[in-house]
Amino acid sequence: CYMNYKPVEKKTAPLSRPVEKMQEQYRRTMRRLLRHKGLVMLASVALLALSIVLALNLRTELMGEDDMGQITVTVETKPGLQMEIVEGILNRAEAVVSADPNVEDYLTQTGGGGLGGSMSSNPTVTAYLRKDRDMETDDVVKLWRKELETIPNCNITVSANSTIGSMMGTSDTYQVILQSTNYDSLKADSDRIVAALDARPEVTKVHSDLENAAPVVKVRVNPIKAKAAGLSAAQIGGTLNSMLSGVSPASLEIDGRDVDIKVEYDKDRYKTLSQVQNIVLQTPTGGAVARTDVADLVFEDSPSTIRRQDKQYRVTITGTYTDKATETTEKQLQTEVVAPQLTQGVSIAMNSMQKSMQKEFTNLGKAIAMAIFLVFVVMACQFESPKFSIMVMTTVPFCLIGAFGLLWIVDSAISMTSLLGFLMLVGTVVNNGILYVDTVNQYRQTMDMETAMIEAGATRLRPILMTTLTTVLSMLPMALALGDSGETTQGLALVNIGGLTASTILALLMLPAYYSVMNRGGKQSLMAD
Repeated sequence: CYMNYKPVEKKTAPLSRPVEKMQEQYRRTMRRLLRHKGLVMLASVALLALSIVLALNLRTELMGEDDMGQITVTVETKPGLQMEIVEGILNRAEAVVSADPNVEDYLTQTGGGGLGGSMSSNPTVTAYLRKDRDMETDDVVKLWRKELETIPNCNITVSANSTIGSMMGTSDTYQVILQSTNYDSLKADSDRIVAALDARPEVTKVHSDLENAAPVVKVRVNPIKAKAAGLSAAQIGGTLNSMLSGVSPASLEIDGRDVDIKVEYDKDRYKTLSQVQNIVLQTPTGGAVARTDVADLVFEDSPSTIRRQDKQYRVTITGTYTDKATETTEKQLQTEVVAPQLTQGVSIAMNSMQKSMQKEFTNLGKAIAMAIFLVFVVMACQFESPKFSIMVMTTVPFCLIGAFGLLWIVDSAISMTSLLGFLMLVGTVVNNGILYVDTVNQYRQTMDMETAMIEAGATRLRPILMTTLTTVLSMLPMALALGDSGETTQGLALVNIGGLTASTILALLMLPAYYSVMNRGGKQSLMAD
């Protein structure tokens, strides 16, 4: 194509003059910087340390959330509530949702009826927001939480839906998982932690999945007193069961079928716990003994489900952050509330999503390390010198400064997509270093080392800027989170834009100092290499 069309570069292009001025300014700047090589290298190390500090303060998540405009309201009522009361609570929740002008439609779902007319599962209200809404979904969630938290006899959870989700729970929800091989110790510790968290102003609606799930009456038999009266625990339990649930003394045959005859007391005879307390038990010898003399009756929580994982019992404690919560609240609660309440044998566990995130981050970290090694090997073969390869590899830390810095400025979390962006950067940021080092090596054949370093940067300034700008501009739509899945892939674009921008600037300004320090022998050192 070049031979056929014989293109000629136009000196009157709109950006020709600005680039020439940048080249002239670059030559003046580099002459001053090369006189302070130690200061330049110290500044690069300080910037790298700053980037690590920023990285430690960034949030982590498996995948980024998308604003799908959907909100789920889950109503968890107290055990034993009648359907009419649950329906009234649900109506109040529906009223809050339907009154919001940002809601286009909503769907209410309830479970089937349980024993005694109670609800057997938690009702949910799914709201679909308008596309032209005047509030963000997260803002609507926070508004509804404040309006719904005043409804009594229930625990209402409001969360935004996402196609992928953060996999770590919502940012407005506190969660801690405890595990132990001893169920009683785990239950006791979780009850103390719930009580301690209730006293903290940073969280509200604190709840454990082991507390108050299905309260029952428990009979605690005193074996010594019972044996003295001629009774056993099984006899006491059978007698109480017969008095409360009735007995079937006989059966009738009706139309060829056996029908049991059940005899039981009037439903109001043993309706309350105080009435059961006064039961008198018959002994095998024909005597009688008061129930209070041989057994105690107490209310006790009986969880509807007991979770075990890796041969250990697990309990999840959740709560909703209040307006007084800050970014450090979670760590403070862990150290000031949870950790002091744990006894021997009880520990804090990671949930499945945290384990998945740890595994994926580890795998991506290994992939990035392998990519860095392969890039180093390729450059060592190309330059036939590990020294030049090491110089080019200094551009990789430069990219961390811009990548972590831009993530921190935008308040974007480190996720799988952002780590994929780092994996891409390993192969792209070294391009500028390769171009610069190779040009310096060519110029040193006819120039002294300082002039070669300055002219190499000035000569390659335009192609380096062109390649960087084309990549950065192509990533801008993704960085602005345009489209339905924009927020999911936003981290990848931010890492590439920040990393390439910082690496380009720092490579042009700081790479000459590294080159000069590692090649003090002038032309002769190049011939030796």
